Amino acid sequence: MKIKSFLGKSLTLVVLGIFLFSGWKIGLELYENKHNQTLLDDAKAVYKKDVATTNVNGEVRDELKALRKLNKDMAGWLTIADTEIDYPILQSTDNDYYLHHNYKNEKARAGSIFKDYRNTNEFLDKNTIIYGHNMKDGSMFADLRKYLDKDFWEKHPTFSYESGLANYKVEIFAVYETTTDFYYIETEFPGANDFDNYLQKVKRQSIYKSNVEVSGKDRIITLSTCDTEKDYEKGRMVIQGKLVAK
Repeated sequence: MKIKSFLGKSLTLVVLGIFLFSGWKIGLELYENKHNQTLLDDAKAVYKKDVATTNVNGEVRDELKALRKLNKDMAGWLTIADTEIDYPILQSTDNDYYLHHNYKNEKARAGSIFKDYRNTNEFLDKNTIIYGHNMKDGSMFADLRKYLDKDFWEKHPTFSYESGLANYKVEIFAVYETTTDFYYIETEFPGANDFDNYLQKVKRQSIYKSNVEVSGKDRIITLSTCDTEKDYEKGRMVIQGKLVAK
């Protein structure tokens, strides 16, 4: 009887411990999500008040100067209508730091929306790549999956990308799910033909046939996030569009 009583009490304590730990983790996750949203709202307030300004003679736009007072790594802003995607873009010297940190340099599960460290010249880079987590709470790049709905794609064929030097409308020409086995994050192309070949390759991946004309003379942007529904370890959701200066 004593053994059964001991085992019963031990099991109760184990279950209670699991319950308390789970509650703590959920509470911590909710706190982090709320804290991250507050920081993003603060950045948005700084950015939006000067959003009407434009660059002059290739100088950094005023609104980005304001953002860089928050963090010198601020590299632009990305907005997609009717989604949660309305975020600052950061850039570090690698593709790991802002995967795990917010713009306050605090460790954060949501990380930041960030530009590939290999993109160094805005007007020469043929493919600007921007990454973000696919968060369960719908933040960061989770809403890229809305483009898997054809009706959403047809109603939202463009989005806005504002860099340090220019403001772009992005015309979407490819939407697809893939894995890291398909190398779509190429940033260097020796010649126009190489870039043309790349464009044909990614357009073949698209689940939609787009009327957007894109060639080796153009510059594009690639949005990339994890896609656990495609493949838990290697799945990726990708949106690609042509940069058109406003």
